[in-house]
Parts: sequence; C-alpha cells; structure tokens
Amino acid sequence: MKIESSVITYIGLVRDNNEDNYYINGKYKKDNKVAIEGYYDTAHREAYLYAVCDGMGGERAGETASLIAVETLAQYQSTDIRRTITGYIQNANKLICDEIDRNNGVRSGTTLALLYIRDNKATAYNIGDSRIYFFRDGDLYLMSEDHTEAQRLVRMGVISQEEAATHKSRNMLTQHLGIFPDEMVIEPYLSEEVKLKKNDIILLCSDGLTDMVSDDEIADILWKRDINTTDLVKELAAATQANGSRDNVTILIVKVV
Repeated sequence: MKIESSVITYIGLVRDNNEDNYYINGKYKKDNKVAIEGYYDTAHREAYLYAVCDGMGGERAGETASLIAVETLAQYQSTDIRRTITGYIQNANKLICDEIDRNNGVRSGTTLALLYIRDNKATAYNIGDSRIYFFRDGDLYLMSEDHTEAQRLVRMGVISQEEAATHKSRNMLTQHLGIFPDEMVIEPYLSEEVKLKKNDIILLCSDGLTDMVSDDEIADILWKRDINTTDLVKELAAATQANGSRDNVTILIVKVV
C-alpha cells in the first residue's frame, strides 16, 4: 500500500497569526511567522502518523501549545501509537501545562486530531473539535467526535445534530490539551479501525475549514478522483477563502494511491 499526503496551513483572512499546526510522519510547522505553509509526502512506510492541532490562547500562547503537541508527537513516530497514545497525551499535556505555569498562569491549549495507519488499517483519535473524515466511493463519514458543549447536548438529546452546527456553544470545548490533571482527566475519542483500500481518502482539519465549508461541499471536492492530494487541499482552501475564512485553516489529506 502506498500513501500520499498533502497539507496546507494558513492564517486566514481575519486573524493576525496562525495558531494551527500539523504533523506528517515527522514533519511539522516550526516557524510561526510563516503565513502559509504546504507540504507533500509520499512513501512506503511500516506505519504512518498524521495530526492537526488547533491552538488557543492568543498572544502566541496557542501556537506554542500546538507546536508543543506536534514536537512531542515526533518522539512517538517510531512507536505503535495504539499502545503509546496514553503516554503521549499525558506527556504533551504536562508540557503545555508547564508552559502555562511559566507564563504566569495565562491559559493556553490545543486540540488534537490524530491518525495512525499500520498494516493497511487506520485508527483515529481526537481531543477537541478538530475533525477527521473518511471518504470512500462518494460517501463522507466522521471518524472523530467533537468535544464541545453543543455535542454534549446532542448526546443528551437536548438538541439535534443539525441544530448543533449553528448552536451558540458549538465552539465551546469540553476537552483539549492544556488541562491540569486536578481539573479533569483527558479522554480522547477513539474511532473504529478501518481497513483501507485504493482511493480511500482521510481528511484531518481544524475548524477553520468545517466552520466555513459544509460536509456536502467537502464531499463534492473530494469526489474529484483524478486530482492529487496537493490539488485537493488547495481546492478546499479556496472554498474557505470564498466563504470568508474567519479563522486559521489547516487541511491535511491522506490518500491510498
């Protein structure tokens, strides 16, 4: 099996800095001053590891948190993340909390959307509201679960999934990296394992995409079989720009070729 992946991360049309970051098999954004960055990867590997992190906190605190998350993930590149995910989360969370302490208690944090592929099987983990979608034969499925107040109300039966998309608490996170252990225990959502086949696509993204572009629009773009992952991320990015791009945007596409 050969995997092709591409990512684009950029500041958007409103924000002053980019608090997002990404991870592709050891590669991540190291320079926060870069307004837009892209990367392409194709290789045969024993295992593949990808992530998107959406930092929060302002005044560069958010981009520091997302950078810590991907820097720490690089230490786990050669491990089976299915066995080491708990250790990674605890380690990354502690480092972000240490940064909060050094910054006089100014809170910061980051979401995490993480994808691991090994033996032609994909597993997704997430904390927060950065999403992971699986696309096959024209159908788009959500592999992640939003950790938001709106989604909690959906699980309780208070509001519908359709109402959650526009609910006032849709961006209010109930979990993220950067929470002290005495406040709560972070519990990532774990997807079912998916057996991959040719032309399967997995999309990891920050809410800078999903707040601007509907699932139907995303599916229409991903259904263009004859274009590569680099062109796909560019088309999705163009869709966010056309709709106003009010937040930082990170779009990472993984395709079985």
